[in-house]
Amino acid sequence: MSVRPILPASLLALVVSCITLPLHGQQVDRYVIDVAVFPEKETLAAQTVLTLNAPEKKPDSTFTFTVQTYDGLNLPAQVLNPGNVEKKMILFINGSTPYDEKGNLGAFWTDEGKIITQRHDLTLRFLDIMSNKGYPIATMAKRSFVYPTKIPRPTFSDLAFDIQFFIEALKSTGLLKDEKELVLVGYSEGSVVASKVLGILKKQPHASVLLGSATMGVGTNCNDPLIEDFKMTDVLRRLKDWDDEQIETELNQICQIQNDLLNMDEEEFETEYKKSNPYGFGFAMWESFYIDRKSAFYDPVPNLLYANTPLLIVIGENDTSMPRKSAKNTYERLLTLGFDKAKFKTIDNEVHQYKKYDLFPIIDTWLTSKFQSTEFTLQKSDSLMIRKYAEASELVNEINAFPYKGGTPEKIISIYNKASEKDLNDARSWFTLGLKLFANDFNPEAYSSFVKASDSTFAAYFAPLVWRGHLKDLQNQRTEAVSLYKQALNAYPGFPMQHAQWDMIIDKNWIKARIKVPFQGVP
Repeated sequence: MSVRPILPASLLALVVSCITLPLHGQQVDRYVIDVAVFPEKETLAAQTVLTLNAPEKKPDSTFTFTVQTYDGLNLPAQVLNPGNVEKKMILFINGSTPYDEKGNLGAFWTDEGKIITQRHDLTLRFLDIMSNKGYPIATMAKRSFVYPTKIPRPTFSDLAFDIQFFIEALKSTGLLKDEKELVLVGYSEGSVVASKVLGILKKQPHASVLLGSATMGVGTNCNDPLIEDFKMTDVLRRLKDWDDEQIETELNQICQIQNDLLNMDEEEFETEYKKSNPYGFGFAMWESFYIDRKSAFYDPVPNLLYANTPLLIVIGENDTSMPRKSAKNTYERLLTLGFDKAKFKTIDNEVHQYKKYDLFPIIDTWLTSKFQSTEFTLQKSDSLMIRKYAEASELVNEINAFPYKGGTPEKIISIYNKASEKDLNDARSWFTLGLKLFANDFNPEAYSSFVKASDSTFAAYFAPLVWRGHLKDLQNQRTEAVSLYKQALNAYPGFPMQHAQWDMIIDKNWIKARIKVPFQGVP
């Protein structure tokens, strides 16, 4: 069976074949979708391949699949709550750091191109809380996460096209009826990408939420820079108590970096400029020359006007990455140009990471009130969710506060039992707890903790594997110990784990030595 819709050349031409897809049953087959895209005056042709697999968690709660981009990259994706048609689907676009579809970041990687992942608290809370509110949530890994060493680095347009293809894949499988059933939510740089997506879609989503201003640079005048016009001045004065001289230095440094980027090519940026740590600012290894150069000048307003869809801009009062001044400027320009579908919401005392819980009921209230209000009253479910995260935070604090020496044994076992009962989902804390249990001679509980810490989203994932090997050695289970050491060696990220309390440094040499000579214990 094949279907070829008759569409204008400016839209996606779509051919769907091999249709066997009972979405809410057990059998899910493979889709092949031929796509030709004609954005603006460019022509891009590719094949989008989408493969649905069995849900990874609860039956029918999550569908995982792969989307092939316009330039042939395969990006993993997922949809939480795919069967819930009572609420609009949220498509969440994360920030500038490379990320996977599950909310883990790859802030750095080894020389061999191996991503070192770590949890991203905001994304994980967003997926958890908003899905518990009943929203289907679609996420896709960023191309720089899946292909970290690929040069050239992406442009904003590349990232926007990826989301465009993601939307088409969602529609083609029946997971999304059409764009009107979709709410586009962008966080940090993702808010910039979201506004770019709005500029290339022919059918617009139900609504859009920008967590930030959707621009990182408009408003910084480097031709005649004045600190009173600088977007960072207010927040630097309030939060860091900087004087005018410090703020002026910051402004001049940003303008110097901006000027440098306009006078170099990508090769110089990748091989020299990133490593020079200019002016104390520096660049992460994953940053894109094209995005860093354009971000200072990108203006989302034309795309937001073109989309003409309900818009919510949410900004933290104390956001230093996308300051309130930039967000307010975007909103006020929209109003001046006659756009009356936007709401602007500042969250008091909030920062760029959105650590408070106001964000979630604000978005929910705005959507359920049909874009009329952002003023919310916490529901019981909200309070329970906040309590869940608060208890987890208290438990992490308890683990960190317990000393390696001199603590009460009954206390550390109590903390372990509580962490097990609450099913603590924090690999780093389980690792710390394991070390402290070991220090107090609770080796079986320590081993159990290290098992729970053996999570690839923990940047030091190799370390709990090493400690599991240590404990197996102490039990004279040498075969199991060597197997764990070899796993740790394969997972070694290039940086050591130091245990100052035992004067130990666990690095590649330590692991190789343990493969040859069993662990004998700590001093």
